[in-house]
Amino acid sequence: MLSYDPAGPQFPISEQCEMPKITVTATFQNITPDPKIPLQFQWKVSMVFNGQGCAHSLLRVIKHPDISQVTSSNKFSIPFTQLRGGELTISLSVAVGSVTLTAQSQNLQVTGTNPSIGALQAGVPPRDGFRKLLRLESGLRQFLSPTCPLFSGDNLGGVGICQVTSPAPTDDQVWSWKENLKAGWQLYQQKENAARGYPAHVRQSAEFQALVTAYNNQRSAQAQAGTVAKPLTIELPDYTEEQLERDTLRGYNGYAAGLHEYRVKVDGNGLLVVTEDASGTKGTAEWELITAAERTAYYDKINLDTRRRGDPNYVDDVEAKASF
Repeated sequence: MLSYDPAGPQFPISEQCEMPKITVTATFQNITPDPKIPLQFQWKVSMVFNGQGCAHSLLRVIKHPDISQVTSSNKFSIPFTQLRGGELTISLSVAVGSVTLTAQSQNLQVTGTNPSIGALQAGVPPRDGFRKLLRLESGLRQFLSPTCPLFSGDNLGGVGICQVTSPAPTDDQVWSWKENLKAGWQLYQQKENAARGYPAHVRQSAEFQALVTAYNNQRSAQAQAGTVAKPLTIELPDYTEEQLERDTLRGYNGYAAGLHEYRVKVDGNGLLVVTEDASGTKGTAEWELITAAERTAYYDKINLDTRRRGDPNYVDDVEAKASF
Protein backbone atom coordinates (compact mmCIF):
# COMPACT_ATOMS: atom_id res chain seq x y z
CA MET A 1 0.00 0.00 0.00
CA LEU A 2 1.22 3.48 -0.89
CA SER A 3 0.49 6.65 1.06
CA TYR A 4 1.57 10.19 0.41
CA ASP A 5 2.67 13.29 2.25
CA PRO A 6 0.91 15.56 1.49
CA ALA A 7 -2.07 13.27 1.08
CA GLY A 8 -3.06 14.26 -2.48
CA PRO A 9 -4.52 13.18 -4.81
CA GLN A 10 -3.68 16.60 -6.27
CA PHE A 11 -0.26 18.11 -5.64
CA PRO A 12 -0.07 21.77 -6.69
CA ILE A 13 2.94 23.50 -8.18
CA SER A 14 3.65 26.46 -5.91
CA GLU A 15 2.83 30.04 -6.82
CA GLN A 16 6.60 30.58 -7.06
CA CYS A 17 6.83 27.84 -9.72
CA GLU A 18 8.34 25.13 -7.53
CA MET A 19 7.43 21.48 -7.85
CA PRO A 20 5.55 19.95 -4.93
CA LYS A 21 7.59 17.99 -2.38
CA ILE A 22 6.00 14.56 -2.28
CA THR A 23 7.10 11.75 0.04
CA VAL A 24 5.75 8.29 -0.69
CA THR A 25 5.57 5.63 2.01
CA ALA A 26 5.13 1.91 1.34
CA THR A 27 3.31 -0.12 3.97
CA PHE A 28 3.25 -3.91 3.96
CA GLN A 29 -0.07 -5.68 4.25
CA ASN A 30 -0.52 -9.31 5.23
CA ILE A 31 3.24 -9.91 5.30
CA THR A 32 5.98 -9.13 7.79
CA PRO A 33 9.50 -8.87 6.34
CA ASP A 34 12.42 -10.22 8.34
CA PRO A 35 14.04 -7.08 9.82
CA LYS A 36 17.46 -8.76 9.57
CA ILE A 37 17.23 -9.00 5.79
CA PRO A 38 17.71 -5.69 3.96
CA LEU A 39 15.15 -4.85 1.33
CA GLN A 40 15.49 -2.99 -1.93
CA PHE A 41 12.58 -0.79 -2.91
CA GLN A 42 12.50 -0.17 -6.65
CA TRP A 43 10.59 3.01 -7.39
CA LYS A 44 9.43 4.26 -10.77
CA VAL A 45 7.74 7.59 -11.37
CA SER A 46 6.23 8.90 -14.59
CA MET A 47 4.15 11.96 -15.34
CA VAL A 48 2.39 13.02 -18.51
CA PHE A 49 0.07 15.86 -19.44
CA ASN A 50 -2.39 14.94 -22.15
CA GLY A 51 -4.21 17.98 -23.46
CA GLN A 52 -7.17 16.00 -24.76
CA GLY A 53 -9.40 17.22 -21.93
CA CYS A 54 -8.27 20.86 -22.10
CA ALA A 55 -9.85 23.46 -24.36
CA HIS A 56 -7.75 24.64 -27.34
CA SER A 57 -4.76 22.50 -26.30
CA LEU A 58 -4.27 21.17 -29.85
CA LEU A 59 -3.89 17.80 -28.08
CA ARG A 60 -0.51 18.81 -26.74
CA VAL A 61 1.34 16.13 -24.80
CA ILE A 62 4.07 17.01 -22.27
CA LYS A 63 6.08 14.44 -20.34
CA HIS A 64 8.35 14.69 -17.33
CA PRO A 65 11.45 12.46 -17.69
CA ASP A 66 10.83 9.09 -16.08
CA ILE A 67 12.39 8.58 -12.66
CA SER A 68 13.81 5.25 -11.48
CA GLN A 69 15.47 4.86 -8.12
CA VAL A 70 16.29 2.10 -5.64
CA THR A 71 16.16 2.77 -1.91
CA SER A 72 16.69 0.71 1.22
CA SER A 73 13.90 2.63 2.92
CA ASN A 74 10.18 2.35 2.49
CA LYS A 75 10.02 6.14 2.14
CA PHE A 76 10.78 7.91 -1.11
CA SER A 77 10.90 11.66 -1.84
CA ILE A 78 10.28 12.17 -5.54
CA PRO A 79 13.24 14.03 -7.15
CA PHE A 80 11.50 15.99 -9.89
CA THR A 81 13.92 17.55 -12.37
CA GLN A 82 11.56 19.72 -14.42
CA LEU A 83 8.55 21.92 -13.74
CA ARG A 84 5.69 19.88 -15.13
CA GLY A 85 2.14 18.89 -14.35
CA GLY A 86 -0.17 16.10 -15.37
CA GLU A 87 -1.09 12.54 -14.44
CA LEU A 88 1.40 11.24 -11.87
CA THR A 89 2.05 7.51 -11.67
CA ILE A 90 4.18 5.96 -8.94
CA SER A 91 4.97 2.26 -8.99
CA LEU A 92 6.95 0.14 -6.57
CA SER A 93 8.31 -3.38 -6.50
CA VAL A 94 10.15 -5.02 -3.62
CA ALA A 95 11.27 -8.61 -3.17
CA VAL A 96 10.44 -10.11 0.22
CA GLY A 97 11.96 -13.56 0.31
CA SER A 98 10.71 -15.40 -2.71
CA VAL A 99 7.78 -13.06 -3.20
CA THR A 100 7.88 -9.86 -5.25
CA LEU A 101 5.36 -7.33 -4.02
CA THR A 102 4.12 -4.50 -6.22
CA ALA A 103 2.01 -1.38 -5.76
CA GLN A 104 0.91 1.42 -8.04
CA SER A 105 -0.70 4.77 -7.42
CA GLN A 106 -4.15 5.70 -8.66
CA ASN A 107 -5.55 9.05 -9.84
CA LEU A 108 -2.70 11.29 -8.75
CA GLN A 109 -2.09 14.65 -10.43
CA VAL A 110 0.41 17.48 -10.26
CA THR A 111 -1.60 20.65 -10.84
CA GLY A 112 -1.00 24.28 -11.71
CA THR A 113 -1.36 27.38 -9.53
CA ASN A 114 -2.14 30.83 -10.85
CA PRO A 115 -0.02 33.72 -9.54
CA SER A 116 -1.52 36.22 -7.15
CA ILE A 117 -1.55 39.94 -7.88
CA GLY A 118 1.22 40.31 -5.32
CA ALA A 119 3.42 37.80 -7.12
CA LEU A 120 2.76 39.50 -10.44
CA GLN A 121 3.49 42.95 -9.06
CA ALA A 122 6.85 41.63 -7.91
CA GLY A 123 7.61 39.75 -11.11
CA VAL A 124 6.21 41.81 -13.99
CA PRO A 125 8.23 44.78 -15.31
CA PRO A 126 6.60 48.05 -14.19
CA ARG A 127 5.33 49.07 -17.60
CA ASP A 128 1.63 49.90 -17.73
CA GLY A 129 1.22 48.96 -21.38
CA PHE A 130 2.63 45.50 -20.81
CA ARG A 131 0.71 44.98 -17.58
CA LYS A 132 -2.60 45.97 -19.19
CA LEU A 133 -1.78 43.68 -22.10
CA LEU A 134 -1.52 40.74 -19.69
CA ARG A 135 -4.99 41.47 -18.37
CA LEU A 136 -6.42 41.37 -21.88
CA GLU A 137 -4.48 38.33 -23.04
CA SER A 138 -5.09 36.02 -20.09
CA GLY A 139 -6.89 37.77 -17.27
CA LEU A 140 -3.54 37.34 -15.43
CA ARG A 141 -3.95 33.55 -15.49
CA GLN A 142 -1.54 30.81 -16.41
CA PHE A 143 -4.13 28.07 -15.91
CA LEU A 144 -7.76 27.74 -16.92
CA SER A 145 -8.17 25.21 -14.11
CA PRO A 146 -5.73 23.36 -11.85
CA THR A 147 -5.42 20.58 -14.43
CA CYS A 148 -5.51 22.67 -17.63
CA PRO A 149 -3.15 25.43 -18.78
CA LEU A 150 -4.90 28.40 -20.38
CA PHE A 151 -4.50 27.77 -24.10
CA SER A 152 -5.36 30.51 -26.60
CA GLY A 153 -8.86 30.47 -27.98
CA ASP A 154 -7.64 31.16 -31.52
CA ASN A 155 -6.12 27.65 -31.63
CA LEU A 156 -2.70 29.03 -32.58
CA GLY A 157 -0.93 27.37 -29.67
CA GLY A 158 -0.51 30.32 -27.31
CA VAL A 159 -0.73 29.60 -23.60
CA GLY A 160 -0.60 31.15 -20.17
CA ILE A 161 -0.09 34.67 -18.90
CA CYS A 162 1.33 36.12 -22.13
CA GLN A 163 -0.32 33.95 -24.81
CA VAL A 164 2.73 34.09 -27.09
CA THR A 165 2.18 32.00 -30.22
CA SER A 166 5.45 32.54 -32.10
CA PRO A 167 7.80 31.01 -31.38
CA ALA A 168 5.68 28.17 -30.07
CA PRO A 169 5.68 28.01 -26.25
CA THR A 170 8.13 25.58 -24.68
CA ASP A 171 7.04 22.99 -22.14
CA ASP A 172 8.54 25.20 -19.41
CA GLN A 173 6.42 28.13 -20.60
CA VAL A 174 3.29 25.99 -20.40
CA TRP A 175 3.77 25.08 -16.73
CA SER A 176 5.76 28.04 -15.33
CA TRP A 177 4.15 31.45 -15.39
CA LYS A 178 7.60 32.92 -14.75
CA GLU A 179 9.06 31.36 -17.89
CA ASN A 180 5.94 32.37 -19.79
CA LEU A 181 6.39 35.91 -18.58
CA LYS A 182 10.01 35.99 -19.76
CA ALA A 183 8.90 35.04 -23.26
CA GLY A 184 6.14 37.66 -23.30
CA TRP A 185 8.39 40.43 -22.03
CA GLN A 186 11.04 39.52 -24.59
CA LEU A 187 8.44 39.74 -27.37
CA TYR A 188 7.16 43.07 -26.04
CA GLN A 189 10.68 44.52 -26.04
CA GLN A 190 11.27 43.28 -29.59
CA LYS A 191 8.08 44.99 -30.73
CA GLU A 192 8.97 48.15 -28.84
CA ASN A 193 12.31 48.27 -30.66
CA ALA A 194 10.50 47.80 -33.96
CA ALA A 195 8.05 50.57 -33.09
CA ARG A 196 10.81 52.92 -31.99
CA GLY A 197 12.63 52.43 -35.28
CA TYR A 198 9.54 52.76 -37.46
CA PRO A 199 9.56 56.58 -37.88
CA ALA A 200 13.16 56.48 -39.15
CA HIS A 201 12.24 53.65 -41.51
CA VAL A 202 9.37 55.70 -42.95
CA ARG A 203 11.50 58.87 -43.25
CA GLN A 204 14.03 56.99 -45.36
CA SER A 205 11.46 55.28 -47.55
CA ALA A 206 10.95 56.14 -51.20
CA GLU A 207 7.23 56.56 -50.51
CA PHE A 208 7.77 59.33 -47.98
CA GLN A 209 10.33 61.08 -50.17
CA ALA A 210 7.81 61.01 -53.01
CA LEU A 211 5.20 62.61 -50.72
CA VAL A 212 7.68 65.35 -49.81
CA THR A 213 8.44 65.99 -53.49
CA ALA A 214 4.73 66.10 -54.36
CA TYR A 215 4.06 68.56 -51.52
CA ASN A 216 6.86 70.88 -52.62
CA ASN A 217 5.75 70.69 -56.25
CA GLN A 218 2.22 71.66 -55.25
CA ARG A 219 3.54 74.46 -53.08
CA SER A 220 5.65 75.75 -55.97
CA ALA A 221 2.72 75.62 -58.37
CA GLN A 222 0.61 77.69 -55.98
CA ALA A 223 3.29 80.38 -55.51
CA GLN A 224 2.39 83.86 -56.70
CA ALA A 225 3.49 84.84 -60.19
CA GLY A 226 7.05 86.07 -60.29
CA THR A 227 8.02 84.34 -57.03
CA VAL A 228 9.84 81.10 -56.46
CA ALA A 229 8.84 78.85 -53.57
CA LYS A 230 11.91 77.17 -52.21
CA PRO A 231 11.42 73.51 -51.33
CA LEU A 232 10.69 72.90 -47.67
CA THR A 233 12.76 70.57 -45.58
CA ILE A 234 10.01 68.38 -44.16
CA GLU A 235 10.57 66.43 -40.98
CA LEU A 236 8.63 63.42 -39.75
CA PRO A 237 8.82 63.32 -35.94
CA ASP A 238 9.62 60.36 -33.77
CA TYR A 239 6.73 58.85 -31.88
CA THR A 240 5.57 60.40 -28.64
CA GLU A 241 5.62 58.07 -25.63
CA GLU A 242 1.91 57.40 -26.08
CA GLN A 243 2.36 56.61 -29.78
CA LEU A 244 5.31 54.36 -29.01
CA GLU A 245 3.27 52.35 -26.51
CA ARG A 246 0.32 51.99 -28.87
CA ASP A 247 2.48 50.88 -31.80
CA THR A 248 4.29 48.41 -29.53
CA LEU A 249 0.96 46.93 -28.48
CA ARG A 250 -0.07 46.69 -32.13
CA GLY A 251 3.13 44.80 -32.83
CA TYR A 252 2.50 42.37 -29.96
CA ASN A 253 -0.76 41.40 -31.62
CA GLY A 254 0.97 41.42 -35.00
CA TYR A 255 1.55 44.05 -37.68
CA ALA A 256 -0.96 42.30 -39.94
CA ALA A 257 -0.33 43.07 -43.63
CA GLY A 258 2.52 45.34 -42.50
CA LEU A 259 0.18 47.91 -40.93
CA HIS A 260 1.49 49.68 -37.86
CA GLU A 261 -0.72 51.66 -35.49
CA TYR A 262 -0.02 54.90 -37.35
CA ARG A 263 0.53 56.14 -40.89
CA VAL A 264 1.72 59.43 -42.35
CA LYS A 265 -1.21 61.81 -42.55
CA VAL A 266 -2.30 63.03 -45.99
CA ASP A 267 -5.23 65.17 -47.08
CA GLY A 268 -8.10 64.26 -49.38
CA ASN A 269 -5.87 64.85 -52.42
CA GLY A 270 -3.16 62.55 -51.13
CA LEU A 271 -0.81 65.40 -50.20
CA LEU A 272 1.15 65.51 -46.97
CA VAL A 273 -0.39 67.41 -44.10
CA VAL A 274 2.44 69.75 -43.09
CA THR A 275 2.81 72.44 -40.46
CA GLU A 276 5.19 75.05 -41.89
CA ASP A 277 7.37 77.13 -39.58
CA ALA A 278 7.56 80.90 -39.71
CA SER A 279 10.77 80.91 -41.73
CA GLY A 280 9.13 79.21 -44.67
CA THR A 281 12.03 76.79 -44.97
CA LYS A 282 10.94 73.91 -42.76
CA GLY A 283 7.81 71.91 -42.13
CA THR A 284 6.65 69.03 -39.94
CA ALA A 285 4.55 66.15 -41.18
CA GLU A 286 2.12 64.31 -38.89
CA TRP A 287 1.24 60.80 -37.78
CA GLU A 288 -2.34 59.62 -38.10
CA LEU A 289 -4.02 56.72 -36.26
CA ILE A 290 -5.33 53.93 -38.46
CA THR A 291 -8.82 53.14 -37.19
CA ALA A 292 -10.13 49.62 -36.70
CA ALA A 293 -12.63 50.15 -39.53
CA GLU A 294 -9.90 51.32 -41.91
CA ARG A 295 -7.72 48.40 -40.90
CA THR A 296 -10.51 45.90 -41.56
CA ALA A 297 -11.36 47.51 -44.90
CA TYR A 298 -7.74 47.18 -46.01
CA TYR A 299 -7.61 43.53 -44.98
CA ASP A 300 -10.79 42.91 -46.96
CA LYS A 301 -9.37 44.73 -49.97
CA ILE A 302 -6.29 42.52 -50.11
CA ASN A 303 -8.23 39.38 -49.11
CA LEU A 304 -6.08 38.79 -46.05
CA ASP A 305 -6.85 35.48 -44.36
CA THR A 306 -8.95 36.15 -41.26
CA ARG A 307 -6.60 33.97 -39.20
CA ARG A 308 -3.75 36.39 -39.96
CA ARG A 309 -5.54 39.65 -39.17
CA GLY A 310 -5.21 39.75 -35.41
CA ASP A 311 -7.65 41.99 -33.59
CA PRO A 312 -8.30 45.38 -35.27
CA ASN A 313 -9.45 46.75 -31.89
CA TYR A 314 -6.57 45.22 -29.95
CA VAL A 315 -4.80 48.40 -28.84
CA ASP A 316 -7.96 50.12 -27.61
CA ASP A 317 -8.98 46.91 -25.85
CA VAL A 318 -5.63 46.80 -24.05
CA GLU A 319 -5.71 50.47 -23.11
CA ALA A 320 -9.17 50.03 -21.61
CA LYS A 321 -7.77 47.57 -19.06
CA ALA A 322 -6.45 48.52 -15.64
CA SER A 323 -2.79 48.20 -14.75
CA PHE A 324 -1.74 46.62 -11.46
